[in-house]
Amino acid sequence: MRTSRLLIPLAVLSPLAYAAPAMAADTSVNVVDFAFQANSVQVEPGDKVTWNFAVAGHTTTSNSGQAERWNSGPETNAGGTSFEHTFTKPGRFTYICLPHQSFMKGTVTVGSDRYKKSSSKFTQSRRGSKVTYRFTLVEAAKVSIKMSGPERRTATRKRLDAGKHAVPIRNLEPGKYAVSATFTDDFGKKSVVRITTVVR
Repeated sequence: MRTSRLLIPLAVLSPLAYAAPAMAADTSVNVVDFAFQANSVQVEPGDKVTWNFAVAGHTTTSNSGQAERWNSGPETNAGGTSFEHTFTKPGRFTYICLPHQSFMKGTVTVGSDRYKKSSSKFTQSRRGSKVTYRFTLVEAAKVSIKMSGPERRTATRKRLDAGKHAVPIRNLEPGKYAVSATFTDDFGKKSVVRITTVVR
């Protein structure tokens, strides 16, 4: 009888053990003379990256226009100190050392890319010399629309969140245009939509 009583609590606890969330991980990057070691790391959302400054005179600073931002500067870090950042958004994020940004660079990839293409719909509407391009993003992305024809025009948007968006282009010369819309997601992957626009 005692054996059967012990099995019931264990049977109830086993599924709970499997359902427990994984612990967040801590990944270390060593900052040495003119290099990040390793200069490319892979983590999951919720994980922390710690930069350990073995020597003075460096920073870890994210490049602008990304979903994740961090900066151990603007002053350089002293040797023997550290800086940490917890990543919450999936994507491929690049960073630099401010004093040596032309060559001292690193990358943190968080999670994996869930979508093959950033946009699910792309339409156009014309009113006189104005054309409006409408699209739906399934994930955050940078957008660049290029038109070639009677004239060349470009419209860019820095990082747009998922959802519906519209980009108007005004005062176009009459004629036929080849249009390409390039969507670049947080992993740096590009997807392109090509259409033709006629302005009368």
